Amino acid sequence: MPPPLFSISNTDELVPPSPSPSVIGTLLRMATPAQPGAEKVAVVDSPAPISHLTEDLLADILLSLPSLDDIGRAATTWPEFRDVVADPSFKRRLRRARRAPLVGFLFCTFHPAESPHSSAPCARALERAADLSFSYLHSPQPFTRWHPLDARDGRVVLGHAWSASFVVSDPLSRRSLLLPPLPDHVLAVALRQHPFLLPAKDDEPETAFEVGCMVEYEHEPGLVVAVPFVYSSTTGQWSKLLWGATVPELKPFYACGCFYWKFTPDTLFVLDRRANEFRLVSIPALYGDRDFVIAEAGEGRTGIFTLMHIDSLASCSLVCAVMNGEGNAVWWQFRGSITMPPHCIYSFAGASDRHLVLHGSPWHLHGTPPDENYFFNARGCGYFSVESDTLKIEKVCDLEPLVAAVPYTSFPPSLCLRSI
Repeated sequence: MPPPLFSISNTDELVPPSPSPSVIGTLLRMATPAQPGAEKVAVVDSPAPISHLTEDLLADILLSLPSLDDIGRAATTWPEFRDVVADPSFKRRLRRARRAPLVGFLFCTFHPAESPHSSAPCARALERAADLSFSYLHSPQPFTRWHPLDARDGRVVLGHAWSASFVVSDPLSRRSLLLPPLPDHVLAVALRQHPFLLPAKDDEPETAFEVGCMVEYEHEPGLVVAVPFVYSSTTGQWSKLLWGATVPELKPFYACGCFYWKFTPDTLFVLDRRANEFRLVSIPALYGDRDFVIAEAGEGRTGIFTLMHIDSLASCSLVCAVMNGEGNAVWWQFRGSITMPPHCIYSFAGASDRHLVLHGSPWHLHGTPPDENYFFNARGCGYFSVESDTLKIEKVCDLEPLVAAVPYTSFPPSLCLRSI
């Protein structure tokens, strides 16, 4: 039997109103290994054993819980758990151990995941705690606003039509940094530019970050190339990477430590930030000839995803292949496919390293409805999220127009670190 298309969660809040004795018992059993030959004794709901556990052991127990909801519930059970969760060192360990869930996407403002999406409770908590409309940012011109261009690790980079600079902002703490503009000689010849956030490094403070920017200019008559620059919050300066290429889209994909740009229908340009080198990677024509995205496919592997529509059946499948090999010996292996909810035509609206955002529009907007039941069955169109490693599909919201969505991931506010 195929897996269900939607994962439904009935949990309406991240934190229950009262402690659960079963949670306490489970945590104590995890923390107390069984002794050989010892008789089984029922766990007593008493605060004394918990108070004797070290903070490191309590942190290990909390990190072993299956979900972020469970961590939030455990933190309300005893003050010892709450103190561990509030410690910044625990939040750093959590960020290294788990990926933040997709809670919605940004386009002008925040479009949260709505129930029954599994991240809907976290999205609601984030809406209450953060300002994801960025109303606290001063606009250089009246009746204008900064618009989000990329998001990662709790930070958002924004641009403005009347500014040559970009802003990096933490909407939870409402702290922002106006980046210096690119050098004058670069701006003088720039045709287009697009910023993107680089992943945080484990060995750097959580407030340190880097921003990349692809700048397109006419290298010679008839030849337009794009060159990447990198801004470091540590140095406060932009630096140029010694590379340039003609790419149709300035915004890259990211997966497994590398950024990817489509170069030709069968070739990708790859920037490996770990080795700080560039290379070309071939892709199968089945994918390159279609709309596709690059994302992590689980187990540290890079995946390529594309959509295949069958007009006669009014159906669509999401197809994935994973990269094998290294350097010039790269080849792609088919991983699998899933069927999207029926009676919609789908397009990619955005992608992050672990999440895809797709938009489904009613089939009748693209041609003749395939059957008389179409209008009844097509009411589920809107935006959908797909976890790129598990291929789990969930509906995000009912927003109708197709927009360039910026996927936004976040831990619950109580588990977030200040990122600026």
